[in-house]
Amino acid sequence: MKTAATCNGAINSAICTNFPAILIKNKSNSMLLSNMTTETTSRTYALIEELRADIDFELEDVITEIVRELPEDYFQRINHADQLVHLKALLALSFCKLQEELMFRSSDGIHIAVIARQNYSGQLADILNRLPRDQNLIGAKVFTSQSHNFIIDLFEFEASAEIESQQSHSDQSLSTAAEALVARLNVDVETIAEFLSHYSPNNQILDQTTSLCEHFLTYQQLCADKKPAVRVIETSTKNLIRLTTASQRIDARSLVHCVADYLGQASFNIERAYLNDLLFEDSAKVAIASFILEAESVDSFEPHSAAISKLLEKSIG
Repeated sequence: MKTAATCNGAINSAICTNFPAILIKNKSNSMLLSNMTTETTSRTYALIEELRADIDFELEDVITEIVRELPEDYFQRINHADQLVHLKALLALSFCKLQEELMFRSSDGIHIAVIARQNYSGQLADILNRLPRDQNLIGAKVFTSQSHNFIIDLFEFEASAEIESQQSHSDQSLSTAAEALVARLNVDVETIAEFLSHYSPNNQILDQTTSLCEHFLTYQQLCADKKPAVRVIETSTKNLIRLTTASQRIDARSLVHCVADYLGQASFNIERAYLNDLLFEDSAKVAIASFILEAESVDSFEPHSAAISKLLEKSIG
């Protein structure tokens, strides 16, 4: 297992997010160079020009490849400022021919991005093992290039009470999600509202009505069958299916790790993941997770659904 190269604080802003801008824009270097010897200054300028020429030569091709390879969903869901940070990281990996994974933590500590110029079976499970465990993981966006030669994985953690209190849209997001589910399902609003009350008000899944519906239906199946539940449905995209699992006596991070590890060993490519721990008054915990993954059809995936169900039963047995 490779060790991720972590970029935080000053290191993140000075190196990871500003490469190759450091070499292209060097206005701040003039004062430094003025204090150098003639020989040192000449050598420095020569290196700057040589590196700038190498970067300029490759820059257009590398950026074109990255933009062409990323799914359109990435550009619709990720804000432009974050896209630029991810692009700089991929450029750094390309220019330096690095295979390591770069890990970026946002300033508020809620989001972590993992970017790598490699993609392999079980990668998501490996990354989950290295994420901080002192925060509650509530979501993941997994973007893989069309040729499967680089990844941008984004992880969302539950915000602190102080941060959540500053986000006035939280109650409205729960109300909007409840209305969307009531319109989609033949269930009374009180039941839906009670179910949603166990979600973090800022969980990204509240904006994903189909995924949220599957969470609710899988939760109902879990309650009825008294054992881990697995549901699989088609998506609107060819060769993509939606897998949703729910289980008691396991946390959502462990649930995602267990299922992601199985899917990786079976060579399935995970496109997206949503997860949540539901806590109830009697201290019971229910973990729910849904995955968007590549598969020919729901029917072809059926043997894997049964295998995942047995795997989850064994893991909590």
